[in-house]
Amino acid sequence: MLSELAFLPASRGTLQVLRRRLELVKRGKDVLQMRRDQLAKELLGIMDELQKRPQAEHEFIEASRRVAIMRMARGEYDFRSTASLVRPPKITSIIVSYQGIPVPQARIAEDPDFSQITDPDYREAIEHLWNAVKMMIDVANKELAVEKISDQLLYINRVVNSLEKNLIPALTDVLRRIEERVIEEELEDFVRVKILGGG
Repeated sequence: MLSELAFLPASRGTLQVLRRRLELVKRGKDVLQMRRDQLAKELLGIMDELQKRPQAEHEFIEASRRVAIMRMARGEYDFRSTASLVRPPKITSIIVSYQGIPVPQARIAEDPDFSQITDPDYREAIEHLWNAVKMMIDVANKELAVEKISDQLLYINRVVNSLEKNLIPALTDVLRRIEERVIEEELEDFVRVKILGGG
């Protein structure tokens, strides 16, 4: 687009086309900046929720440690036998829209069933571990959303910067130069008519 600006004819029609194009580019830049602000706000909200990550990691490590200790204390056979009584959870993948940005997310369709475990120590330890896993799933979902939104923000920033630093100044400069040429030519025509017309 920038290369074609050098070959535009100096005329009132060209000025109108350039003014419309400049106005359109400026409006486009404003829309992108509003979009950028919306995404930044969304991102900040998610980042606040991600402050739970250290707690989620701590819970997961503690729950895993507790289960590992029980596994060693009760023996591998007893542990595997009890674990086999748990009906595993059902986890699905869905697409969630964050400000129009599609983000794949893990969703728990069905919690595991611990009802067959009669030993209260086992049940408590495994339920604690599952709650920690749920927290980690939530954190992973939020981190993926942050990554996708950040990518979109970077792209919008590149486009806005290109418009601000390249296209808008180039259009403004060409518009000014063509305007000057049109005024000069019209002045020359006016002077020529005056001379030919005898004053």
